[in-house]
Amino acid sequence: MNQGKERLGLIILAGGLGTRMGCPKALLPWGIDPSTTLLSHMIQKGQTAGFKHIIVSVGPEDESQVIMESLPSLLLSKSVDIVYDEYPRCGPLGGLYSSLKAAAPLHVADAYAVVAVDMPFIELSHYPDIARFDNCVDVVVPKHSNGTLEPIGGIYRTTILPVLSSILESGDEDVSLHHMIGKLESMSDYEVDTIDIPENARDLYNVNYQDEYVWARADYINSQRNVPIFSVVASKSKTGKTTVVAALVSALEARGIRVGLVKSDRHGFVMDHPNTDTDTVMQAGATAVAIAGPQETAVRLRTTEQTNLMELAQSLPVDLVFIETRSQGVFPIIEVVREDQELISDSLDRVATISLDGLEGDIPKLVERIIATI
Repeated sequence: MNQGKERLGLIILAGGLGTRMGCPKALLPWGIDPSTTLLSHMIQKGQTAGFKHIIVSVGPEDESQVIMESLPSLLLSKSVDIVYDEYPRCGPLGGLYSSLKAAAPLHVADAYAVVAVDMPFIELSHYPDIARFDNCVDVVVPKHSNGTLEPIGGIYRTTILPVLSSILESGDEDVSLHHMIGKLESMSDYEVDTIDIPENARDLYNVNYQDEYVWARADYINSQRNVPIFSVVASKSKTGKTTVVAALVSALEARGIRVGLVKSDRHGFVMDHPNTDTDTVMQAGATAVAIAGPQETAVRLRTTEQTNLMELAQSLPVDLVFIETRSQGVFPIIEVVREDQELISDSLDRVATISLDGLEGDIPKLVERIIATI
């Protein structure tokens, strides 16, 4: 086995209750398609990466019904198995034990990479390339430059099942994966190896809180678009949307970011003067006219209905577009608020709230977050 690649399986730990998030993280939406969740996203990544066998660890059976009901049937193929925790409330260690125990008699894979469902940026295609460890090695754990280990993200053989069982059966208060790794390293019968994590790698970044999640999702979705987008919304007119957008544009342009604006106007508008050459031709029935000056270019295009704001935003030759609208807009959303107004955007779509009273302090922070996502 040590002369070629291992047959590698994948374990997705998805049994957390999402206490800090406020809901099970496995079910959070991810990607442009609203039906895609963090869990289905991770399963699809595993299938694309070519893992021989995928196990989804969903926690104790009595706590996992909502996750099971959400799983798309197309993902539950012969290569995907669902495993419940035998030892409830024992965290990742309990999920790893139950998954490896279920995998052992199948002999489908030689070892299993272990990831958490809330690690959306992990590059699973890397794992087959690092699965060339000698068959005497039981565990391979990623290691940061400061020596810190990342057990979730490691590769494990079923040979470690007796150690996992002994920890869980003993009632040891410490059921962390770090404790388990330390115990394996102290035993002569087991071999633990490490692999260095590149500096600034996002593979093992996980989202625990809603703020982390919405910004991570904004980063991912905007990376899938031709031009990154942020919507600026408010429940009423005259709330200060344009003031906020102008402040953001000024700060971003000063940082070298080319910014565009798309604004909705359901009442109609005029962007030309009567009796100019372009207006005369437009009034004569032209479908489109354009004028190019030394500092500006203008285009008028006749349409039979209001142009889709997303399509318009994606056509602008800029680095970032703000969509200003009174509706809820498209994700990610920045909502302009006043004390007497209720929020109109969903908390899972809203990356920030901002008021005119707090512009001086909030704009620099918001600009840094926006730049980080594009």
